[in-house]
Amino acid sequence: MSKKPSAALSASLVAVKGAAAPASDMAGRTAAPTSPVLAVVPDGPLKEAAEPQPAPGQGESGSQPLNFRVPEVFRREFKVYAAQHGLKLNELLRLSFDAYRRQNGD
Repeated sequence: MSKKPSAALSASLVAVKGAAAPASDMAGRTAAPTSPVLAVVPDGPLKEAAEPQPAPGQGESGSQPLNFRVPEVFRREFKVYAAQHGLKLNELLRLSFDAYRRQNGD
C-alpha cells in the first residue's frame, strides 16, 4: 500500500493561536432574552427567585467542569424537568444545591 502524497501547506491555511477573527460579513451576537429563575420549594409551587450569584471570579467565563455519574432514569428526569421549566442543566443544579443548603440551615 503506497502512502498518499500530502498537500503542501500554504501560510494562508495555517492557523495561528490567538489570531482568529470573525468574517467581516458575519452578524454579531445579540443578548438572549432572559427567563425568570424558579425556586424549588419542597411541597410547594415553583416561584420566581433571586438570581443566584456566582462566587467571586467564578462567572460563566470561570466555569469548571463537574463530572459524575448518575442513574439513567435520574438523568432523563433531570433533563426533562430543566427543559420543561426553561432552565439550563447547570442552573437547575445550582438552584437545587441552594435549596438544599437553605433547607439544612447552611
